[in-house]
Amino acid sequence: RSSSRVRSSSRLRGLTASMGSEADAALAAEAMEAFVDDDFERSFELYSRVVEKAPDNASSWIHRSATLLKLSRPTEALADAEKAVALAPKNPKAHLRRGMALFELGRKADAKACFVAGREHDPMSRQLLQWLGRCDDSEASPESAGTTFLTRDADPSNDAEPTSTASASTVSASVPEIPEKPTSTYKHQWYQSQTHVTIEVLARDVRASEAEFTATRDSATLTITRAPPDGVSDSVAPPPYALRLALFGSIVPEETRVSVGVAKVELRLRKSEAIQWSDLTAEAREKMAAAQPLNFSDASMARPAYPSSKAAQTKRPTDWDKLEAELDAEEEEAPTGDAALNKLFQDIYGKADEETRRAMNKSFQESGGTVLSTNWAEIGAKTTEAQPPEGMEARKYEM
Repeated sequence: RSSSRVRSSSRLRGLTASMGSEADAALAAEAMEAFVDDDFERSFELYSRVVEKAPDNASSWIHRSATLLKLSRPTEALADAEKAVALAPKNPKAHLRRGMALFELGRKADAKACFVAGREHDPMSRQLLQWLGRCDDSEASPESAGTTFLTRDADPSNDAEPTSTASASTVSASVPEIPEKPTSTYKHQWYQSQTHVTIEVLARDVRASEAEFTATRDSATLTITRAPPDGVSDSVAPPPYALRLALFGSIVPEETRVSVGVAKVELRLRKSEAIQWSDLTAEAREKMAAAQPLNFSDASMARPAYPSSKAAQTKRPTDWDKLEAELDAEEEEAPTGDAALNKLFQDIYGKADEETRRAMNKSFQESGGTVLSTNWAEIGAKTTEAQPPEGMEARKYEM
């Protein structure tokens, strides 16, 4: 987890810089620590106190918006992000959080507009480019607003055994075959952290009363039974949806959590031991000799790996947090002005041979800092005269 804390320190700079006291900065640091530890309820509580103390600081709203997104509360996350945009319209992170909230609410065209607006202020941001890519992916294969029906034979995830040919041949041709009741199907994706596995079922507008979840140490089952729209007969109610998973590793059923949002149903499963799941289901585990313990000194394994729409199809998740860490490193401010010039000289001096260093030292000292040469053959043969800028003259001062 230490690598996660190092990455989070860069996100604190903008927030703590404008806090009124050390106590306020400590509060912001505590909120970020809770976020890194996946204690999002605690993080939200602390960020709410940060917002009260610094209501004019856009970063505080941006961070609380991110926490609300983790809590599957996209409507509130959108409100916080919009306040951040109002306070700092040129802050690309504010546009990013607003777009992410809109994406969760299913308003993907509006979300894409936010990501485009963010790139106007940070055209090199790969985070914004990645979210634009997710918008494009969803446009290429949009989720159906209605329910997609598959018969049990057509659904590859169904656990029912197909009827054997021998059995089918014994059925009289005069008896009509009764089709089995169709079932709904939704896409699902998953990611993991040190302690939890999170499964997201992309079902829109599900009521809490329509979702039923059960879990054992090695399995999880989600059933969604849609009620018919008001005024519509029960006979045309959408068919039920069932996701039954034999899990790769064991979980703690008593500590599982289900949250129903506008755009998805999220299952948060507590791992019984800290091992890296190479897949979601037990089928992959059976192909492995043994599960290896997590090595959390490896930054690529310390945070969740969120599957992209393309990677989800090949079961190779994209680690969005690792990408974000790389982006944070790239977004560090490059030195400018004298600082950039000094860094250039330091780089030249550090890579130079002994004669080049002697030439640099001698020319700089003898000229009073007005000449810096790397040519020892020229500088070593004579005293280097001062060469002041145009309009100025060099003077010697006696101490």
